[in-house]
Amino acid sequence: MVRNPCAWGLSHCQMTPMRLLPWMCLALASCAPPHEAIPYPEAEPAQGAQGPTQPEPEAEAEPEPVVARYFDREIDLRPFLAGFPYGFFQPSLETGAMFYLEHGERYTLRMLEVGDAPGAVDRFDLAAGRAISEVDWSKRSLWSIHHHAATHTLWLHADESNDERMNLWTLDLDSGELLQVTEHDYVYGLGFSEDQATIAYLPRQGTKAPFRSCLVLRKVASGAEEQVLCDSPELTFTWSEPRFSPDGTELYLNAQLHGDRTRGQIVRVDLDAPTPEAKPITRTRTARNSPELLEGWVDGDTLLLLANDDGFSNLYGYSRKTGKVTQLTRYTEDLDSARLVGNEVIAVHRTPAGSTVVRLDARTGKELAAQRLPGSADVTDAFGARALVTHRSPDIVHQTFELDLRQPGITTHEVIGLDPELERSLVACRARAVSIPTFDQDPATRRPRQLHAFVLEPRQPQPDPARRLAMITAFYGGENRYSTFDQIMCAAGLTVISPAVRGSTGFGKAFYSLNDKDLGGDEIVDLFAVARWVEQELGLPASRIGVYGGSHGGYATMRALTFPPHTNGRNDLYPFGFGMAHAGFSDIKTFYDATNIPDWVVLESGDPNDPKELATMKDRSPLTHVERLRAPLLVTHGSQDWRVPVAESRQLVDAAKALGLPVQYVEFEGQGHHIEGLALQATAYQLRFDFLRAVAEAAAQAEAAPEAGG
Repeated sequence: MVRNPCAWGLSHCQMTPMRLLPWMCLALASCAPPHEAIPYPEAEPAQGAQGPTQPEPEAEAEPEPVVARYFDREIDLRPFLAGFPYGFFQPSLETGAMFYLEHGERYTLRMLEVGDAPGAVDRFDLAAGRAISEVDWSKRSLWSIHHHAATHTLWLHADESNDERMNLWTLDLDSGELLQVTEHDYVYGLGFSEDQATIAYLPRQGTKAPFRSCLVLRKVASGAEEQVLCDSPELTFTWSEPRFSPDGTELYLNAQLHGDRTRGQIVRVDLDAPTPEAKPITRTRTARNSPELLEGWVDGDTLLLLANDDGFSNLYGYSRKTGKVTQLTRYTEDLDSARLVGNEVIAVHRTPAGSTVVRLDARTGKELAAQRLPGSADVTDAFGARALVTHRSPDIVHQTFELDLRQPGITTHEVIGLDPELERSLVACRARAVSIPTFDQDPATRRPRQLHAFVLEPRQPQPDPARRLAMITAFYGGENRYSTFDQIMCAAGLTVISPAVRGSTGFGKAFYSLNDKDLGGDEIVDLFAVARWVEQELGLPASRIGVYGGSHGGYATMRALTFPPHTNGRNDLYPFGFGMAHAGFSDIKTFYDATNIPDWVVLESGDPNDPKELATMKDRSPLTHVERLRAPLLVTHGSQDWRVPVAESRQLVDAAKALGLPVQYVEFEGQGHHIEGLALQATAYQLRFDFLRAVAEAAAQAEAAPEAGG
């Protein structure tokens, strides 16, 4: 159900950015009478607002349209949300299976046999996959799947109710029975021994920092557990898939020095030691973000990892014999995904300009073959003589290629793809990459810094200029992949500008680190530069240009609409016409106190235990400057969210309402960090379109006022 406390007129609405998701803004002329609820009055649910509670009925030949309206344009959301209804692909080539979710009224987990060799299945018939669980996965978080073929069981990293209290679960493939195996406050990750008999996992204790995390071994057959060791303030465990040595006597996992995300380490644990210790194998003095361990070993001695020690993510090898870590590749594009198969690594390096699939010698890192792809690619699995690579771009909804590793070079065959007619119907935007100058100088070029962006313009623009709007992604923009949100906005005749502001990934460590300890600072000034570019290039006034985003992007939206010009001495401001913020945080300190990712807050904003940094955190909080809100702001949030707790939206809305400022709030009961399920997503899109229509009407009235006055 949806809580919809409203308190504002048509003329104003506003948003804030944040670094985790992008999204919404909405403005309605009136609200339903409130019913008693705490702490917010509960409006009557809009049509379709109640989430699905029954199993999906038998499919009809032609499902009913799910229509959202923007002025007189009707957009059938069903094709966008469920025309290609598959996602969360988790292939297990070793066991010849593919696991994935089918999206619709409910989310169904399916299993498809895909054979054990290249070409064993010409095309993956996803519609033929067997439903293996009666659980509606739109109501839960599911992060990973491990197929334990010996017991005909799946091990899942999942939660119970969309709140990201992640634990280990098993799903019996014969009966469909889902069982919770562990009961911890949070589990970072898990990994299996080579013989599949033992699981290493990382449970965390506590719901707020400082946490205490431990390394635990669990026997699959008996369920017996052994706590090996726990972390310390000096070396804290973090998100990781622990890797066993081939003989099972050692474990390797991720840790951080003093909880610092820029000091990520790979540590080794000797399981045979009388008192096991976590000892870094990576250089502790080197700045490094989240190194990633590959599964498997080269010649029984070398463990491979991805790390950005030299400024870009590259492939490294650690030898058990020598104890040394050696850099194997030197790409100047981030190596973002990689799989070890035999004596080769199948990997992808990319920027938002495109991707390159490579075959590498696993011992030396020598490139054996390469193939360019125009969009964003990822290696999802590799085993035996084949690998799977996914590929997406603004005009490619989804492709999965199978690589035949028996052949030289990059020999690909599409095993998952959309019917061309369906894909054309789902691409409502014309995408073009642009460079937008911002306010400062790039030290590498000594020229004005250029921000990469995609301009996504509607193939069928609104014929009436009074209905045209442009929306700027507040954070997580510039990605070279298909976005359902952007395409639906284009279908309504609206324009989206998706920039990669400083702090974005895809351009190396230096650019990614530009907003460390500067959350809500120059990343927001970058948005101002993008907005001015939009005015000049697209000919729209500020009243028709807004920002939207979710998570970090939700914060950034709210921050952009309440930005104090004195920040960083820039003396800059932009009068955005509207904003849409989903799951954003409004007070950085209260966010730090309640979130499940406090180390991210320290990296981006500072340590609240330092009085000077705490003062900066307060000054960078939209709640502190809420009185500056002038533009209409739509705020949405899921009631179960732990990554960004729902109180972050509620407190900003309360403060804005108390001042009579233009804010509207919609809370989605039972939802977590995202809004899931066809019915609730359809409700969310109509809310956005109602809001955007109100913004466009107010802008048209303001533009006509000077003429009326003579």
